[in-house]
Amino acid sequence: MKKNCQQEIKKMFYDWCGEEPANINPLPHSGSDRHYYRISGRNSRAIAVYNPHFKENRVFFEMTRFFLSERIAVPEIYQIDASETNYLLQDLGDTTLFSVISNKIENPDNLSEIRAYLKQAVRELARIQVVAGRKMDFSICYPYSSFDASSVLFDLEYFRNHFLERQTFSYDKLRLAKDFQYLADFMEGMDNQYFMYRDFQSRNIMVNDGKLYFIDYQGGRKGPLQYDLASLLFQARARLPQFLRDEMLDYYLKVARMLTPIDIDKYLDYYYAITMIRILQTLGAYGLRGLLQGREHFIQSIPYALKNLHVISQKNKILQHLPELANVIGHLKNDNTYL
Repeated sequence: MKKNCQQEIKKMFYDWCGEEPANINPLPHSGSDRHYYRISGRNSRAIAVYNPHFKENRVFFEMTRFFLSERIAVPEIYQIDASETNYLLQDLGDTTLFSVISNKIENPDNLSEIRAYLKQAVRELARIQVVAGRKMDFSICYPYSSFDASSVLFDLEYFRNHFLERQTFSYDKLRLAKDFQYLADFMEGMDNQYFMYRDFQSRNIMVNDGKLYFIDYQGGRKGPLQYDLASLLFQARARLPQFLRDEMLDYYLKVARMLTPIDIDKYLDYYYAITMIRILQTLGAYGLRGLLQGREHFIQSIPYALKNLHVISQKNKILQHLPELANVIGHLKNDNTYL
């Protein structure tokens, strides 16, 4: 930690609770530029965050205040420095929903506990998207205010540039570009008037005293309902069995339909397509963070994402209109490089 950053964090902690910090311990670094530290005194503790992107921080501050006002379980903000690059948050512990799932998913006896947590997450997701989403001021979103056709193309090109281009098989780039455009045009028919969390996956859900808390939502924007559910249920390393995904999809639709009208058939058509897009975007991230930057965790995640891509491609009617993308997915399905 830089000396001036450490001094600012110590000052914020003292200003907040009136105690000198006894310990400042760095937490594992994620894929972003944010750095997290657990800071504690005699009677108080908090999470200190350093993020040089103050515009992103401002969105996080605004969204946090809004979600708290809507009784959404997010961490409280204790203190913000003048530069808006350092701030203190409520310490929610170290247990994520991902850690609960990954430690227990292999034992069938644990499925009831996992199912209960997933139902809680799904219920709150619908409330975040629909109830809070009705009141959200989307003008504060950064860097994008909505998820639209250009966002779809961005995610697909992200996959192509960072993952597909690192594979050994050949494909027709022009035909693939046409398929990407077709898919983006298809997505224009989505109802995208809700709050889209953008990265609603189990690593961004904390478990504290049996209650779920939600973090890392500053990339949220106006968008469709399907994307966030796909992010949760098809998170690569979570390894949720397909029957549990299907259960949670049915449960989500029951909950969400009590909050807003949903055409089930239309929802599902877009759900399977957008799940495929989400998995491709994730593979792009694994290509960038893993294959290019050499981060082992991301490399190890690739086989799970490819398995998910195979599963969801079998459910996607739209692939009959996307011959080159279907060809690419077929190559990836038969590639044993990452096994």
